[in-house]
Amino acid sequence: MSKKIPKSVSISTADAARIQSVSNQKSCAQQRRNLEVNTIIWLDLNVSSTNDNLSAKVRLRQAINHFETFEDKQKCIDHIVSLESEKIYFIISGSLGESVVPLIHDKPQTEAIYVFCFNKAKHEEWAKRYQKVCAVSTNIDDICDQLTKDVAVSSNNLVSMTAVSPNTNGKEINKQEASFMYFQLLVNILTHFAHKDSTKQELIDLCRMVYAGNNKEVNAIHQFHKAYSKEQAIEWYTKECFLYRMLNKALRTQDIDMLFKLGFFIQDLHEELRNLQISSTTRLGRTITVYRGLGIPNKEFESLQNKVGGLLSMNSFLSTSVQEAVAPRFARSSLGRSNTMPVLFEMVVDTEKCRQPFSNIDTVSDFSAENGILFSMGTVFRIVSIKKLKKEDVWNVKLELNGDEDIELSVLTNHMTRELGESNNLNTLGMLLIKMGENSRAQQYFQMLLADTSLDQSAHALALNNLGTVYKNQGDYEKALKSYEKSLEIYLVSLPPNHPDIATTYNNVGLVYDNQGDYEKALKSYEKSLEIYLVSLPPNHPDIATTYNNIGVVYRHQGDYEKALKYYETSLKIRLISLPPNHPDIARTYNNIGVVYDNC
Repeated sequence: MSKKIPKSVSISTADAARIQSVSNQKSCAQQRRNLEVNTIIWLDLNVSSTNDNLSAKVRLRQAINHFETFEDKQKCIDHIVSLESEKIYFIISGSLGESVVPLIHDKPQTEAIYVFCFNKAKHEEWAKRYQKVCAVSTNIDDICDQLTKDVAVSSNNLVSMTAVSPNTNGKEINKQEASFMYFQLLVNILTHFAHKDSTKQELIDLCRMVYAGNNKEVNAIHQFHKAYSKEQAIEWYTKECFLYRMLNKALRTQDIDMLFKLGFFIQDLHEELRNLQISSTTRLGRTITVYRGLGIPNKEFESLQNKVGGLLSMNSFLSTSVQEAVAPRFARSSLGRSNTMPVLFEMVVDTEKCRQPFSNIDTVSDFSAENGILFSMGTVFRIVSIKKLKKEDVWNVKLELNGDEDIELSVLTNHMTRELGESNNLNTLGMLLIKMGENSRAQQYFQMLLADTSLDQSAHALALNNLGTVYKNQGDYEKALKSYEKSLEIYLVSLPPNHPDIATTYNNVGLVYDNQGDYEKALKSYEKSLEIYLVSLPPNHPDIATTYNNIGVVYRHQGDYEKALKYYETSLKIRLISLPPNHPDIARTYNNIGVVYDNC
């Protein structure tokens, strides 16, 4: 059993000085940064004019740290519309409520609305038309009480998941599959990556900036700084404080920067579950059934219904209970909400076949658990059935984990490896983001990698190459060319002269010149690429076919259709040998040949 976290920790003079120093350095941007999913927005022409309102702000920040006030109606509405990935708890004055509420009520990010007014009876009348209005009151304390209760209910539903349809077809990875595999790869990296010793202090400094003025969270941050050890990860995860909510937000939005800042804690939590798993499974037996009640957004639930027979990845640490009676009450808490569907997940688990660690956490949890079983993030289940429970407006989603899901995971992993190369390095994560069309996130990721001075030359060059591809996709050819050329400089001094990575980089440089209309330079780059590929790869390798195809494209752009046809046909011969018969690259080559004949 791990040590219990002390209830309070004294702060030394040196610590106080450090905290003050950090506080003095904080920027406005960091102060406004929201590390959690929830946000309070308060719209009132006199929001800052009374002591009662100021006192209410202090109290409300105990429920939701991030708090924004507005006196301008349109600026407030525009801001709410922009916060697509957050859950907004909206407090509005009675004088503005009737005109503003209809404009923001149906936005998915609007979680709850509270009308603070002088005439309760008057405003209750129009508020009846809007389901998300949770309170109309002349007393701000009543609104604080209701908001705190609503946050507690909503927080239970913050479980992120990704599903894929059954029977992966063996062609290219589609966006749905790429998103699914992206998270599996992310889990693997976060739980095995050698996180820097300085990361914890960076996280603490950031938290001190963001939570400044929130005494409850500031005290928790001090405790974490002084008392945390890796044996206490589960206890800290189950503690009602900043850490759980930050991790939830980072996993939900897949915020790479925050996930790497939290990486040491994620790794500790994952490993503590693994260490507890052996003794836990001995007590639990070979097969267990666990339950979790959730309110799922309607669109997500409709998508889930279309994936029966497929796989479901839980993209967060998943708390469940072996007591069936516990979970339905959490599902029923979503009844009456038009934007969510109450769902009871019933999960049958073969404890010997679960790849991700899990354990009973009753003895190490900060709260009194009800036979709680915690699964690590990225646990994958098979979706067996989705049915409505009799006599209740609650849906039952039956899941199984018995090892057969590993077969389909292997198929997806093989697809990814075939298209992206080796699937267990840091660069592959960004390459999957490119595959998903997430170029902005990929750019952020590769820039983060390049800022890491511990990255070896090969990984650094590959990150530059991939960043060049991001810029190319964004149409910024000058930046793309600079990134590719920097990558090439490293490769030329660190790799043998005929290494395939050098050929790939020449090929990428050629693509940029082709897009810029500089066909002579494009052709020279492609020819250098082909020359290296022909001596370093098997004769029917797909990369050779791609280069023949690219040379054909340049000749077509120059109007030399005879040469273009020659290179397209060579590319096609190789692709027919090296690729599955229905591969899209084969179709693209036939299309290119057709374009040439159309122009002849």
